[in-house]
Amino acid sequence: MQKIISRSLLILIFTMTLSTALCSAQNFKFVDAEDTTGYYVDMDNVKIEGKEFISTTLAVVKANLNKMYVYDVRINLNEQKYQIISSKIFEYDTRTLMETNERSRPYRPYAPKSEMAELINFILYGDEPQEN
Repeated sequence: MQKIISRSLLILIFTMTLSTALCSAQNFKFVDAEDTTGYYVDMDNVKIEGKEFISTTLAVVKANLNKMYVYDVRINLNEQKYQIISSKIFEYDTRTLMETNERSRPYRPYAPKSEMAELINFILYGDEPQEN
C-alpha cells in the first residue's frame, strides 16, 4: 500500500511541476502516467490536417531518470503510425537542454492500447472516456 501511495505522490508532484514549468510557454496537458513516467501533449500546438494527419508536441517525463523528452510528432491516423520530426532531451529538474535532434525518423506503428494511442485519443476527444 505504501508503495502505491508513494508512486501516486511522485506522479502528482512531477505532474504539477511540469505543468507549472512548461505551461508558461506551452499548453502541456497531463494525459497519463505509468510508474514514474508521465505523458503530456501540448494542446496549443495541435494541428489537425484533414482526417488523416495530426501534428503536435508531446512530452515524456521520466522522473526516475531526471529526464524530460520533448518530441515534435506527425501522426497518421489511418495507418496508426507516428513520426518523430525532432526531439529535445532536458534535465528535468533544471530544464537544462542536454540534446537536440532535428532529424526526422521513419514512421512507426502504434498499438491501439499503447501510450501513443492514449495521447492521440486525448487530442481528439479530450479526457472523455471512449467506447471500444
